[in-house]
Amino acid sequence: MIKPEETEQKKSFLDRLPRMGRASQLILLIGIFLLLALPMWFVSLQQVQKQVDLNEQISMLQAILENPESQRETLEAEIREAEADIVVAKAVFPNPDQGPEIINDLLRLTESNGIYITNTTETAETEKLGANTFSVLTFRFNLTGQVSKFQNFILELDNDFPTCTINAIGLNIAEEESDEDSITIKLNVFCYEDEEEVE
Repeated sequence: MIKPEETEQKKSFLDRLPRMGRASQLILLIGIFLLLALPMWFVSLQQVQKQVDLNEQISMLQAILENPESQRETLEAEIREAEADIVVAKAVFPNPDQGPEIINDLLRLTESNGIYITNTTETAETEKLGANTFSVLTFRFNLTGQVSKFQNFILELDNDFPTCTINAIGLNIAEEESDEDSITIKLNVFCYEDEEEVE
């Protein structure tokens, strides 16, 4: 005997969930909601911060567009200040052809500290950095005297030669008290020369 087809009743969403108690189904639904809601909430927070940043940039651009003359004057003043700083910086650097004068200054400095140069050699190298050409004068000299006076001399080098660096130091302490100590110093003095002077 053929039974008439029974009409299927639509099951609710809760009825379609796996066989669980009502409390477990509710917890599952809350978990799914949190999994979907938390990333959306995090993304919306980031969007708010981006909007704040963009609004700040827009307000800065509007201020520049409203008053371009004052911005231009400010930039020109900054450029003039930078150019003045460059002129002052260039004045600190000696010229590459001042090697003999630098040696004379070194002699004067050693004698004022009670030590003496026994031997000196000078070499020059040129380095190009951007549009500027720098020469490096390397002085290698031997000094005789006492260790404490050597220390004073080295400390005073920075005042008299602000663009110098000490590459190497070799110290020989005398075995006899009557003999003098000796030191070998390799000193680099950075010099600046304009492109116009080079050509």
